[in-house]
Amino acid sequence: MKKNIIFFLIIIITGAYFFSKKFFLYPSEEKAMKELNYAQQYLSEGETDKALNRKNIKINYLGFLGIASKFPFTKAGNISKFYAGICYYKLGDYEKTIQMMKSFSAKDEILSSMKYGIIGDAFSQIKNQKEALKNYVIAANVRDNKITTPLYYYKAALLNFYMKKYKNSKFFLKKIEKKYPFFLYKKNVEKYLMFIENKL
Repeated sequence: MKKNIIFFLIIIITGAYFFSKKFFLYPSEEKAMKELNYAQQYLSEGETDKALNRKNIKINYLGFLGIASKFPFTKAGNISKFYAGICYYKLGDYEKTIQMMKSFSAKDEILSSMKYGIIGDAFSQIKNQKEALKNYVIAANVRDNKITTPLYYYKAALLNFYMKKYKNSKFFLKKIEKKYPFFLYKKNVEKYLMFIENKL
């Protein structure tokens, strides 16, 4: 009897999922994508406030905040949280940046790395060095690659340097020097290492 009940529950749940996907999620995704295009256009033009639409401006578009709120179960709604986090950062609202980035679900490894990197930047701006360092290290280790990994190790190194934790700074700089010889800020890495070697 119990097996039959479980079997019927599975059929009902599966049916409900496909029904909602066909008749609710797909149309919503299409609408959300159209709104996302408007918001992205404003952002590309440097109209950060309009792209975010945090003041709920009565214009015929939602903005990243509206998309994330109205279409939370769509891909466009999810990526809008990421964009909203960027907008808040540009506007200097670092608490909101952290909040939006944490709510963003990143399946792509590069986006995931950027998510934690931006959270680290926001914590750094509000002088929470411990959380900033933690997120930089997470960002660097999401996926080993030649772009985001050395970048966030570099940010971790700089933060430790300005906190006068030179041994910790050296640790991250050495990782970059050994493994990422073509890093964009390679010359800076060499300069900081030279300074630290003389200091220690």
